[in-house]
Amino acid sequence: MLVSDGLLETRGRQGTFVVDPEPPTPWRQFRHVVGSDLPLDLSTGFPDPELLVDIRPTLRELAEAPSYPGYPAEALDPELARALRSVLPVNPTNSNTLLSTHILGALFEIFSVVGPPQTRVIVAEPEFAPYLDLLERGRLQPVPVPLDAEGPVLSAVAAAIRDGAKAIVLQPRVHNPTGISTSRARLRAIAELCERNDVWILDGDYYGDLLPVPAMSAIEWAPAHTVYMRSFAKDIHPDIRVAVLVGAPKLIQEAHRRRVGGFEISRVNQDLLRLLLSDERRSESLLLAKEEYARRQRIILEVLAEHDIHVTGGGGFNIWIPVRSESDALVYLASKGIGVAPGSAFQLHGAGGPHIRVSTALAGGDTRQIGLELATAAKASRKKR
Repeated sequence: MLVSDGLLETRGRQGTFVVDPEPPTPWRQFRHVVGSDLPLDLSTGFPDPELLVDIRPTLRELAEAPSYPGYPAEALDPELARALRSVLPVNPTNSNTLLSTHILGALFEIFSVVGPPQTRVIVAEPEFAPYLDLLERGRLQPVPVPLDAEGPVLSAVAAAIRDGAKAIVLQPRVHNPTGISTSRARLRAIAELCERNDVWILDGDYYGDLLPVPAMSAIEWAPAHTVYMRSFAKDIHPDIRVAVLVGAPKLIQEAHRRRVGGFEISRVNQDLLRLLLSDERRSESLLLAKEEYARRQRIILEVLAEHDIHVTGGGGFNIWIPVRSESDALVYLASKGIGVAPGSAFQLHGAGGPHIRVSTALAGGDTRQIGLELATAAKASRKKR
């Protein structure tokens, strides 16, 4: 058991050794950021605070609610479960739902259920950097597959499964960092392939109602093998601190079993989410935010296209810009007071060449000028003397 958990390793005749813990390292996304403390930080992927839903009226409403009894009788409040039906692909129950404060924390729990250290997990190339961090910390082995205009390349996914992959992480509605939206046909093909081969699907939705792409999930075709992961931090507010994972009862129930106290999600937070899901003010705020985020991204994409830099924009918060030199692009933008994320943090093998990831969600103000600086950075390259 200690070997399977990655605590011991056997080395033949040399004997059995305790595995040295890896020294703590910064998250990949922030290891080589230049200018994260600059006036305009476009490296994070965070929402614009000015465009978040105002939760203060709802908090005041909660303050007038009956007193809370303390430890909840059930992990999932029944009233919240009813409210969630309108935003989830399946009805949530205590047997198929895991609540957490955020998706990444819950995903780390799910990874521990997927398999022991060295279990192979399919990821995109490039991939959302925190996913790669979680796999690294869990000692799981990422297996990168390329993306095309319709999402993960099916033949590459099939090859990875033949080589022993036990799970795949997906972002079908909009992929971070590339902005690619997976087509329904491709998503269905991947889901059916995974179901036939007993491969788990971990399907993340971070933007919800902010996206122009209709809601979709692999759970539609592989309900017993898919965990749909829904965050409300970007389309409602980060301070709600409720993420919902629903689907694959076998995975969900085992994750519940491994929890040892202290994992209940505050009933106050659950009630806050429940009330906001049915609040008309939220709907109005979301519409305005959706339009403004789309406007900012559209302007930057247009400016880049004017400079012959063509980038996918799927309506999320981020765009993936090819550059001549990652380091030179970072330094140039820092000199202009702009911080962005290095593309190498999202790449395992550098496929596709150097890039930067830019969070257009925070590109308010003179958005066109920001686009011009990004276009210049993309072509920046220090000449050899």
